[in-house]
Amino acid sequence: MRQMISRLFNRSAKRESVVDLGHLTRLVRRYTVEQQQVPQDLLDLVALNYLEAAPVAPPGRRLVLDRKNVEVRLE
Repeated sequence: MRQMISRLFNRSAKRESVVDLGHLTRLVRRYTVEQQQVPQDLLDLVALNYLEAAPVAPPGRRLVLDRKNVEVRLE
């Protein structure tokens, strides 16, 4: 589990956290299979320890959980 969490964030040259959307989407899909339901939001993943904390979107953007396509994207 810790490897999954550590891969969630990559470090950029400026040492700012960058969200790995592909990995986050994989966690959402894993949650969906294991819990037999799509999470309502990313906090559901935190509640069941798929994530240590909710990821933070870059300034001016927001993370969106697309429940229909079971993926996470930035808007």
